[in-house]
Amino acid sequence: MTALPPPIMASETGSFARKTIEELKPGIIDNLLNQYDYTPQIQKALLEFKSEMISGQLKPLQEKTSDRPIWDLDVHAYIGESWLNIPWILAETFFFRRVLEAVQYFQPGPWQGKDPFQHLKDCELLTALPEFIKTFQNKNASNDESAFKEACYQSLWGNQSDLSNLQSYDEILNHPAEKLVIDHSEQAFKFISHHNGKLAYFFDNVGKEIFFDLALIDLLLQRNLAQSVTCYLKSQPFFVSDALPKDLYQAVDLLASSSDEECEHLAARITNDLKSGKIRIEAPPFLATSRTFRAMPDALKREIGQHDLAILKGDVNFRKLVGDRHWDPTTPIEKTAGYFPTSLLSLRTLKGELIVGLEKDQLHNLESNAEENWMINGKRGTITFFQNQN
Repeated sequence: MTALPPPIMASETGSFARKTIEELKPGIIDNLLNQYDYTPQIQKALLEFKSEMISGQLKPLQEKTSDRPIWDLDVHAYIGESWLNIPWILAETFFFRRVLEAVQYFQPGPWQGKDPFQHLKDCELLTALPEFIKTFQNKNASNDESAFKEACYQSLWGNQSDLSNLQSYDEILNHPAEKLVIDHSEQAFKFISHHNGKLAYFFDNVGKEIFFDLALIDLLLQRNLAQSVTCYLKSQPFFVSDALPKDLYQAVDLLASSSDEECEHLAARITNDLKSGKIRIEAPPFLATSRTFRAMPDALKREIGQHDLAILKGDVNFRKLVGDRHWDPTTPIEKTAGYFPTSLLSLRTLKGELIVGLEKDQLHNLESNAEENWMINGKRGTITFFQNQN
């Protein structure tokens, strides 16, 4: 087995990883303090946590919860270290877990189970709906391949918004083809059209993205490109805008009440497929941890392996797929993700200093001619397909 490259660290000078921990994540705490009338105890906990992130030493969880043993194990080696002196994926994920502890999300009381990012999610959904209505069309006139590719592109560019770092990007539509650094949509369609099987769909964000995700799932089922779709969502608030089951149902409800005929029909089909079991909802706690897919529990690995294809949305799912590591950009996807228990399709806008699967001349061209921050500005995307031969 080939040794894995070193992890991306939050301390790397001039990196986007460092900026997220030094600047952007503390800004999320400020947003929470400004938004909610928290008790003095919660306000104190959030301010102390912010201070710890900026100039203090990392502390473990204090509350007793079912997931604490996992986090204790993962952060044990870094207790007492600066927040910059730990792997980026661990720093980001543990940040959101510590926010939930500070706002008493798991503890009995008035704030138990209250999503601290609900206000941002609601705003994203309401803002995104008119744009989706303007864009969405039930493409009965298109052939299956064209409709599939268009739905993939729209779902991909819907991934641009990134509330976990309080950033948004350009309008998602009408992006020129050259903005797709990798486009395996043709290979993916050939695979899907020949299998007509069971799909696993790993969601990322609410807002624009979740509407286009639902449209893609609906197209796959309506065109008999899939028999069933299992939707994998987060079990608890994570990376601000990551979708929980409640967020999916809220998005369907908004479509149903949109007064747009196409959107109402889409909502009705999604609702019927949920009732019939063609669409299933799963929220494994594992997905809201720091651990990559390489460390999946055996039961979840077997479950995903029963699907013919997994569609992974977004940057964090990609980081968890290949490992948040310093891969050479020309490393083939099969070398980084060959362990995955089924074939996969990744739809991702680039928002992290990590990419694999490029040809050498393609990498040279990007490094010579692309904008300096092309890996993190959300203006370029990848559609990466890998057929598992196991």
